[in-house]
Amino acid sequence: MSLSVDYCYKFVQTLIRKNQSAGLISTDFQLLFNDAQASYQDDLLGRFQARANTKEGPNTGLIEDETIIAKLTPFMLPVTLTVSGGQATKPTDFIYTLAMRVGNFKVYQIDKDQIQSVLNSVIDPPSTQNNTYYFTEYSNYYLLYPNTVSSVSLDYIQTPPDVIWAYGYDANDNQVYTPTGSVDPKWSNNSCREIVKRMLKTIGVSFSSQDFEQFGQSVQMSGE
Repeated sequence: MSLSVDYCYKFVQTLIRKNQSAGLISTDFQLLFNDAQASYQDDLLGRFQARANTKEGPNTGLIEDETIIAKLTPFMLPVTLTVSGGQATKPTDFIYTLAMRVGNFKVYQIDKDQIQSVLNSVIDPPSTQNNTYYFTEYSNYYLLYPNTVSSVSLDYIQTPPDVIWAYGYDANDNQVYTPTGSVDPKWSNNSCREIVKRMLKTIGVSFSSQDFEQFGQSVQMSGE
C-alpha cells in the first residue's frame, strides 16, 4: 500500500520547515511531485537511450532487475487493443512497451530498417497460419504484420497518474485535506519518500536555497 498524498505533502513540508524556509502551497506541491515522479520513473526505465553506447548489444531501456521491476509493478497494465488496417492505437497513458501477444503467441518487435527484410523473408515471414507476428512502434500507434491481425494483447507501463491534494475549508478559512477527490501516488512507500526528497532540488531553485538543491541532487545521484 502506498503513502497517501496527504502524507507526502506533510513530509515535504516537514523537510522545508527544518531548513526554516517558506511554506509550500498545495498546488505547487502537486506540480513539483508530479514532475519529480515522472523524472524518477524515467530514471528507472532508462533515460533517453534505447540501446547501449555501441551499435551492438542488448537494448538498455528497462533494466530487467528485480528491484526496478518491483518499483514499477504498480504501473504495469494489461490491455487488449483493436487492430485496424494493421494499426493499433496505444493507450493514452502509455509510456513503455513490455510485451505483445496474439492469442498465446509472441509478437516480435522489429526496427524500422528491418521491416523490408521481415516482409521479404523466406524463412519467417509474417503469417497468421504459422503464428509469426511482428510489430514496430510509432508515436501513438503500433504497426503490425501481417496486417490481417484483428486484436493484440499488450502489457505496458503507464505514466504515473498525477497526484491531487484535495481540500475543504475549516472555520478559519484554512485549507484542510480531504480524501474525497484526492489522488494518491501509486508508488511504494520507499519510492514516495525518494520522490519527495528529489523535489527539494526544484524547491531549492524556487526558494533560491542551495541546501535544498544540493540535497535533492545528492538523492538523484546516490538514491539515498
